[in-house]
Amino acid sequence: MQLRSVGDPQISPDSRWIAYTLSTPQAQGKPPLSKVWRVPVSGSATSTALSSVDTANDEHPRWSADGRQLMFLSTRPLPNNATRRDNLAKTQVWQQTDGTAPQPMTRSVGEVSGFSLSPDAQQIAYLALDPATAQATADAQAKRDAVETETPTRFVRVWIRDLRTGQTRVLTPPGLQVHDVAWSPDGSQLALRVSNGTTLNDYWYASHVQLLPLQDVNLGTVLESHASALPLQWSPDGKRLLYGQLGLHGIVANIIVEQLDGHRRVVLGQDWPGTLWLARWQNNSTLIGQGLQGVRGVFLSISAESGCWTQLAQQQVPYQAFTTAHNGDIAYIGLRDAQPAEIWTLRAGKSAQRSDSNPQVASWAHGQVRELAWNSSRDGLPITGLLVSPPGWKAGTPLPTLVQIHGGPAAAWTSGWLGSWHDWAQLLSTHGYAVLLPNPRGSEGQGTAFAEMARHDWGSADFQDVLDGVDMLEREGVIDPTRLAIGGWSYGGYLSAWAVTQSARFKTAIVGAGVIDIGAMALTTDIPDYLPGYFGDPVSNRAEYDAHSPIRYIDNVHVPVLILHGQADRRVPTSQGDMLYRGLKMHGTRVEQVTYPRGPHWFFETEHGADVQDRVLGWLDQNLR
Repeated sequence: MQLRSVGDPQISPDSRWIAYTLSTPQAQGKPPLSKVWRVPVSGSATSTALSSVDTANDEHPRWSADGRQLMFLSTRPLPNNATRRDNLAKTQVWQQTDGTAPQPMTRSVGEVSGFSLSPDAQQIAYLALDPATAQATADAQAKRDAVETETPTRFVRVWIRDLRTGQTRVLTPPGLQVHDVAWSPDGSQLALRVSNGTTLNDYWYASHVQLLPLQDVNLGTVLESHASALPLQWSPDGKRLLYGQLGLHGIVANIIVEQLDGHRRVVLGQDWPGTLWLARWQNNSTLIGQGLQGVRGVFLSISAESGCWTQLAQQQVPYQAFTTAHNGDIAYIGLRDAQPAEIWTLRAGKSAQRSDSNPQVASWAHGQVRELAWNSSRDGLPITGLLVSPPGWKAGTPLPTLVQIHGGPAAAWTSGWLGSWHDWAQLLSTHGYAVLLPNPRGSEGQGTAFAEMARHDWGSADFQDVLDGVDMLEREGVIDPTRLAIGGWSYGGYLSAWAVTQSARFKTAIVGAGVIDIGAMALTTDIPDYLPGYFGDPVSNRAEYDAHSPIRYIDNVHVPVLILHGQADRRVPTSQGDMLYRGLKMHGTRVEQVTYPRGPHWFFETEHGADVQDRVLGWLDQNLR
């Protein structure tokens, strides 16, 4: 399934255009190539790409306040070979005005990763990595390159460039990593999300929101010391700031609106029985929220004063991406059961598709998607999920079935397109398989308390929730119990490995980047604050970590297991897969392990993704047919 992917939809303030990114898979191990496209909101014309260089990567489109300028990040060459001559960074901010050829807005020595235009469009604040010093470059060339763990020497800092004079100055001090910047509507200050370290763990778990007044350029008030990665957004009048706040255990996040005069906080949609992903300002008093309830996406109208909500529309919107125009029009990414992600609009309560990036999919056979609900036998808790069955299949003939577990565990299967290197349902359904996609406790879509139910309980009640879904489909005659498999990626790999240590119902398991020894992963992952949110301190609570780890019960496995893992995975280190492979091998259990050079936790190389799909299908054909 070599499909193009849309992303980052940005509707212009005047609701004339939607700019978005379109990523195309590349061959020979190259990452997907992104370009900026735009399409009329009215649907009066088809999408067109901004002029670009074939090999350049264009992303992060943003409109100016008046909608005349479209800015974006690009790796295209600067005019007159300025990059090479002046030792400038490859990634810069570019702009296109009223259809003219794009022009560079920055001349940064350090790589640019984000930006915010001043309200009067005369200055741009941008985020740029400190360039390597001459000494560091010389040391690297001489192989004097020992690295002190978590001791950064280069930071992303905020710079301002005056677009009239070309003068540039740095605003933030050394030793402070800046993740996000947003210019206030009155132009007097910047809102920043920052951390003291530069690791991925700092990005997700150790950042704070702080104001930077421009008149004295000294960091000001800290608004939130436990921030999430939600983009910072000022209200149109500049009196309120929207930001994300990590929950107590770092599993879920709240969306906060803070009244800056008096620092009064409002938590948006706190009583909504779903998971609120994102919010955007519609006006000074109202926001549009996007989230998941059960398996379906929902748009909400939310009061900035009280946080109370009303539902606007239910959509197939599993992606956390939408923007709003001044008149209330919404541009978002939408999916359908038989169509991958495309750009859609919601105008006056009516949805319309505005892009068609993969027209070939219309001629494909597609599995039938059915939404499911059942109650846990553990405590009666309502559980949701999806069933994808072969095209044209009718009840009465039990099917070989894969139970595919999502990652997270704070994630969810959502109604819509289910075909990619890690979403196997459409692929398998067109080859005669049923695929059950459960959202057990610990998933998103049923509120904060539901998402946090997996704390101290991986492999227990969540696993029973999955088995109850299997039981329901067995009673309906959908599943052939003699041809039942389980598989998944990340947490999905964990629960798949756990399943075959605890139950004889599954005839095989596919473990993709699975957690096998939870305690060992807690001490080796690149996000060390992740697992303590579920199990506490990994040293003092080691017995609890062990009790929930599949490696401790490996002698219970008597069915074949396929292990898939990226060799460059720092999230769930490859040693986790190695443990499972070696343990099963020593006990005489049939096991195959496939590792992918350069492969991180989430694959981007086209060849790797295709190989995963081929092996999953081949393994099931070998063991369930």
